[in-house]
Amino acid sequence: MYNMMTCSGPGWSMSVLGDCSLAWISFAIVLFLAMIVRRQCVDGFLAGTDFNLIGSFVGGLGLNVLLIALTGSARWALLGGIAGMAVGGYVLGLFGGGSGE
Repeated sequence: MYNMMTCSGPGWSMSVLGDCSLAWISFAIVLFLAMIVRRQCVDGFLAGTDFNLIGSFVGGLGLNVLLIALTGSARWALLGGIAGMAVGGYVLGLFGGGSGE
């Protein structure tokens, strides 16, 4: 098991661009990407598309943290987080409606 909070895990390094810092960077990328996509769904090129921000956070960030904890790979966690963000945001947006302004 890998832990982002304590940077502990087999083979993880504490360097500037080590595994732990890349895990935090992938977490931040998914967070900001979810906010950017939500803004684009409100008044950007995706205007009118229902997008649920809470579902996007739960799906994207949850899958990101889960994949980091299980695999320790920031690359796979970033890809899984982006996929979870899209599925959580758009699928819950279809069924539950988009989160308001």
